[in-house]
Amino acid sequence: MKIEINKEHVKELDHSHLRDVSINPNDWLPAGQSEYRLYAYLSTFFNKTTILDIGTRTGGSALALSYNPNNHVRSYDLVEQGASAIEKDNVTWHIGDFMEDEEIDWDNVSIVMIDVDPHDGSQERVMMDWLREKGWKGLLLHDDIGPGWPDIQLMWDEIPEEKFDVTEIAHMSGTGLVNFGSAHEITFV
Repeated sequence: MKIEINKEHVKELDHSHLRDVSINPNDWLPAGQSEYRLYAYLSTFFNKTTILDIGTRTGGSALALSYNPNNHVRSYDLVEQGASAIEKDNVTWHIGDFMEDEEIDWDNVSIVMIDVDPHDGSQERVMMDWLREKGWKGLLLHDDIGPGWPDIQLMWDEIPEEKFDVTEIAHMSGTGLVNFGSAHEITFV
């Protein structure tokens, strides 16, 4: 599939209806400060797909990824941090390791977003190796790939797949987009 990312469209995207139901409405900043507009934008390229949000925390990224109501977001964290109080028809909250969830239909997963603590790059490497072994193909998003997180930045630098630093239209701490398994043709305008 061809995915053309229009930077101006990302910056102009209105996601206020999601901000208004979030636990942290102050997190919903303009593109280049917050990643949520980009996540919402990317969700529009897919229909009737599953999107995985790894590292729920308070649910902001899952809400952003749920922007397209035709998709279903499965959000995972190892501990509850308040997100389960958010009710959204196309989001389900899960406590546990997504790699152990046998209910995921991997043939229908189009996006995986990873933002986990601690920010040391080791968990992300394990997850990516697991996805490679599974043969999964799709868009993989990483948060906090910038200089403020040197361990994540090193992990990012080591990724062999086609990748793009999309920080300018995402999170100021650094956001990366990986064409995992070369599933798409990604261009920017």
